[in-house]
Amino acid sequence: MSRFKFFKQFFFACFLALSFIAVPASAYHSTGKDLGVGAVQCSYILAYQENPKAQEDIRTWVKKFVDQVNEKMSSEKAQTEKPKVVLSPELQWFATLLYCGLDPNQPLVKATMRMIDAEWDKMQEKKEQPS
Repeated sequence: MSRFKFFKQFFFACFLALSFIAVPASAYHSTGKDLGVGAVQCSYILAYQENPKAQEDIRTWVKKFVDQVNEKMSSEKAQTEKPKVVLSPELQWFATLLYCGLDPNQPLVKATMRMIDAEWDKMQEKKEQPS
């Protein structure tokens, strides 16, 4: 049984490495930065969501990306009124899966930006509601 588990993990590692090579950089128009896990197509994210190593890598990447967006927006506070997106790790994971599920052909980075945009919209609506 452990031999099967080893081959399964080995296959996943090879598959993940190949997907980083095979995913074209034009899938998301970035500023030339290495997107890493963010360049992976959402269908792969959904397919391997139960794999503990994949889940850890995806969660770590999404958290770092959200933190980068928050930092960028706070540094441009004078030009934009975007609040910081703060989600619990569990909510962030399920939101990632949700936005990946909406369009499995998009890269993870695009799904994550859609999640961030939705959170900004939700915060804006709360702000505009009368108390």
